[in-house]
Amino acid sequence: MNKDIQKNKKIDTIRMKDIISQLTDVIYLLCNAKGNNIATVLEQFTNITAEEQEILNLIFPHDTNN
Repeated sequence: MNKDIQKNKKIDTIRMKDIISQLTDVIYLLCNAKGNNIATVLEQFTNITAEEQEILNLIFPHDTNN
């Protein structure tokens, strides 16, 4: 039973990371947002904290001056 709970938690984490990653891509592509702005948008609209972003190992596109 404990293995099932751990497996479900891992699957939920993978799904969460996938959803947040897709949302990050949309914000980046449609809004041409920089990494800092993406983090702020995620915090404001999803209530995901910077710590949770680190746990999910999210990588934002590099900021460029173009």
